[in-house]
Amino acid sequence: MPHTFGELLSLLKNSKSLYIVYSTNIDSLHSTFLLYRLLKEHDIDIQLAPFYRASKPIESGAIVLMIGVFQRTPLASYRILYLDDYIGRDPKTSLSISLHIVRELKNYWIIPRTLEVLSLAAMLSLSRYSLYDEKLFEAHRNLVESAISKEFWEYVNTLRLFGYPKVDLATSLERTIDPYILGYSLDGENSKKFQVAIGEVTGVDVRNKIGEEITKILSTYSRNPISIIGDKIVVKGVEDIDDIYEATYILQTFIDLKGPDTLIYLYIDVEFFKYIKIYSSSMIRRIKNFIDETIRNQLIKRVIVKGNRVSVIDISTEQYPLPLYTVYRIFRALGLVDEIAVFSHGKEYLLPIQFIEPRWPLDKELNMDRHNVVLSSLQEVGDVIR
Repeated sequence: MPHTFGELLSLLKNSKSLYIVYSTNIDSLHSTFLLYRLLKEHDIDIQLAPFYRASKPIESGAIVLMIGVFQRTPLASYRILYLDDYIGRDPKTSLSISLHIVRELKNYWIIPRTLEVLSLAAMLSLSRYSLYDEKLFEAHRNLVESAISKEFWEYVNTLRLFGYPKVDLATSLERTIDPYILGYSLDGENSKKFQVAIGEVTGVDVRNKIGEEITKILSTYSRNPISIIGDKIVVKGVEDIDDIYEATYILQTFIDLKGPDTLIYLYIDVEFFKYIKIYSSSMIRRIKNFIDETIRNQLIKRVIVKGNRVSVIDISTEQYPLPLYTVYRIFRALGLVDEIAVFSHGKEYLLPIQFIEPRWPLDKELNMDRHNVVLSSLQEVGDVIR
């Protein structure tokens, strides 16, 4: 007989010691916070930790709740629960945890609209390439429609630029990093020149002209060009968020630089996304020259490590830290990197923690620097991702 979310809440409320172990992708993090916020209202003492830092509970009989994490070895002293079992999600699928839990939470809590809408960003973060993956949305369409209030979003055919059609063409061009449009992304001056040259955007013909011009640019370096005109989610009635695709990159950049646990605790502030957006947007601008140079000079190497195709990106000349997984996502959306990417920095290699399979407890200690695994050789990549 399937478990219910109500059963889970009852178990957690009555637990003497509760530990939550979570994965570091946006979907798991957002789900963790939503549940954490609800449980704190019931004055439940909770210990939170990402899977790579979570220690074993001291207390015998403690409940350990896994969110996006799988158990590596049996632990007889603790009761291990999986969130998936209580929200009707099959862990074998790639469907969003956040959308499942939002659907359940609405029976117990009035979810702030910013948090509800950010579940869409959590879902988009599951894409393997560009966030505009139509197959990803179609796989989630029924779930989105049942979980997210229709007053907050619509699915429309328009230019796939950040902020468009709510903001003008120049502003949206400058803000867009998926796809990364060489010469215009993060470049306000050139984006304004583009808008002047293209004329005022008022009709379908002009829209098509814009699409053609951007497609020409992308075709010179992108190996996985998306259609710049197509369906996209447009957010409505949420003051802090005017583009859910941009919001996904904002969250990821913050996680890269400040860590997943910092993000979770910031969520408590009702205006948290405003702070995150200001910080992440400024940090994304700092990587512009690096992204431009890497694309123009084709500086990404591809190697095979223990049967795995791995892209190697050199950041030795850059000021560390960089939002490495954000950089990876930008290149991945363009088809310029493999499914796994490592960053060379001097004699070391940095592997974003998102590439490590989220299992707990880990059977090996990871050498961490901020939120990246530090490796002394490329051969170690094949060892840690197993």
